Amino acid sequence: MTETTSAYTADATAAGLGTYPHPKPVLHTGALAAAIRVQLRTWVPAELGFTVPSPKLTAEPADSIARVLGEITEHVEVYAADTGVNAEPWGLTHLFHAHADSLYAAHGRGDAYLLGALYSLIAARAHIRDHYEGRIELDPFGGHRPTVDESALIETARVQLTTWVPDTFGTIVPLPERWALHDAADLSDLLADVLGAGEAKYGDMDDDDSIRGMGHLANARAHGLKAGYGHGDDHLFATLNSLVLAAASLA
Repeated sequence: MTETTSAYTADATAAGLGTYPHPKPVLHTGALAAAIRVQLRTWVPAELGFTVPSPKLTAEPADSIARVLGEITEHVEVYAADTGVNAEPWGLTHLFHAHADSLYAAHGRGDAYLLGALYSLIAARAHIRDHYEGRIELDPFGGHRPTVDESALIETARVQLTTWVPDTFGTIVPLPERWALHDAADLSDLLADVLGAGEAKYGDMDDDDSIRGMGHLANARAHGLKAGYGHGDDHLFATLNSLVLAAASLA
């Protein structure tokens, strides 16, 4: 193992021991809205020709996201007609589902609908940008009342991994089926395998994307360890955010 990859592992271990130097993550409406904007910026400008605007200081976070997703869904039809792009049907389905969830959130139905929107956008990116051929369920709640809880966060992270890890690392990291990860500790163990695969493939590379992507992957593992040791769902959410950024660089 190189000095760089050892540093990745050391950071992750430090997180599990409670000595990780990064600020404590948060999980609230504003954080969910910010995560959605970050996720959109990893693919929408390049794939759909739409610049994701910065939020207005006076806008409520959920209202702002609903407005942006409404503009994107309207833009998609015009963009496809002008460019001749044949948008993948499942990708559009998830994109429209994200908009619907954001409208629920904007009308006061709760933050869980923002998490549902983020989940759907992860699926939309996979289908539209990466031509993912697998089937992704429409939400991370499994027919239960939408709630931002450990189960929904873990399922969202699992789906996010499903959309890029197999194509990036091959079958070296087997991914579990829906609901097979029972708690944060299970996700943490999976992230250890993903980080190990990343170290094997990218550990000796010094290009910006590899370094940046491995940094985000190490952060995902770090927060996964914190969550696995019982430090709360905020760290599961931080894991998800880091995975979104890792995929943007490595996938």
